[in-house]
Amino acid sequence: MPRCFLFVGPSLPDAVDLARDSPIEVLPPVAAGDLIRLPARAGDVVGIVDGYFHQIGTVRHKEVLALLSDGVRVLGASSMGALRAAELDSFGMEGIGGIYADYRDGRLEADDEVTLLHSTPEEDYRALSEPLVCMRATLSRAVEDGVCDRATASRLVAVLAGWPFGRRSYDGLAAAGREAGIGVEAAREIRQYCVTHRVDPKREDALLLLDVLRRASRGEDGPPRDTPQVNRTSFLYLWQTGASGLGIGDSPHQGDLGVLRACQLFADESPRFHRQFVLDALATACAEECGAGSPAPDDTALAETAVRHGEHRGLYRLPADPARAGFLAPWLTPAERDTLAPGDQLLAFLLRSFRVRPGLPWDELAIHRLRDRPLWTGARRIVQLAWEVNDRVLAEHQDFDLNDLDPEKILGLFARRWGVPRADLELAAMDRGLESLDSLTMAGRAFYLLARYNPGLVQFEVAA
Repeated sequence: MPRCFLFVGPSLPDAVDLARDSPIEVLPPVAAGDLIRLPARAGDVVGIVDGYFHQIGTVRHKEVLALLSDGVRVLGASSMGALRAAELDSFGMEGIGGIYADYRDGRLEADDEVTLLHSTPEEDYRALSEPLVCMRATLSRAVEDGVCDRATASRLVAVLAGWPFGRRSYDGLAAAGREAGIGVEAAREIRQYCVTHRVDPKREDALLLLDVLRRASRGEDGPPRDTPQVNRTSFLYLWQTGASGLGIGDSPHQGDLGVLRACQLFADESPRFHRQFVLDALATACAEECGAGSPAPDDTALAETAVRHGEHRGLYRLPADPARAGFLAPWLTPAERDTLAPGDQLLAFLLRSFRVRPGLPWDELAIHRLRDRPLWTGARRIVQLAWEVNDRVLAEHQDFDLNDLDPEKILGLFARRWGVPRADLELAAMDRGLESLDSLTMAGRAFYLLARYNPGLVQFEVAA
């Protein structure tokens, strides 16, 4: 049976009680990163009703698309869910209810139609304002019941639409009536009606979504769906790696990416590990994409396969012709251009330029290969020591900022540490899996003080 998840809050504050007789997992309003962290897999169903948008980052469209591309069914209704469904229904997200339909068809346009102020989850999301979409529905009912005419209701809605969403409430109808030119007694009568005959389309739509989740939890199939393919851009990659514990955040001690950087910067074996890793990846890609057989697991065979894969992908033609190798110049040191055979020059180019498709970034692959090895503990210790030093310096010097460190000092430190001329430093960084001098500067900044003044604490090896 599929697992079912429901992100909900003030639109259906009693959702936990309502879902008690089902396996639906009720979660707080969705925020940026929540869908990425969700343990959903193909066949599962996710329902979105409420979502944060002001004090916490809003759930991103790409997060929904990533779930859809993984075969997860995503439903939206009532509030944030209705908004995202109206924006993404053509990509496979399913909208439910009248509010979704109104956004889809253009009858509603402003995002703040469904927003409100509310209290904390501990207070059952007690409403502190009234969503305009609910006030519209209630005033429409007042017209039907003869409490006011349509023109009066329209003037009130126009005034309320111009107010900040947190100010909207039925208690505010008197003030709205004055702005709309409605008499005091008429406004009072309308307010009294609205308080006692409140219409809540947000709750109605949320209940519809809950019913769909109940049916899904029993294995009742939803409508057939195509699975969209999402381009895993650099932004989505960063969000996903950050949510899975791979991110670096504002400082390396917040995630595994910082530990990888410690390996790249300080492990003497890092270039050898990078070489082996890239050769394995290129040989695997060649077998999968080009129909080549799997090479013998030795360095020479892997290197030959990697070079052939470069030809398969149209990067150059073999046998290597020095007359057509001008593109290699930026990827080689002067000594390498003079001494390496043409095939070895091509291999150096492949090792240094290696990047995989957006859906499979190098850092993520390297982390998964390294994080279960004993060296990971040592690298994590270096990260921790670096930030202890940084925090201590910051405590003693309030005006200290790592971002103010001179990049040339950072680069000079690693040129000396790696024993390479400053002119060849960028290529040496690429040999360790870093993309450029800028990447080296960014990675090295957090470790500079520790490495500069405690060099013995940042030495360890990576077993390739």
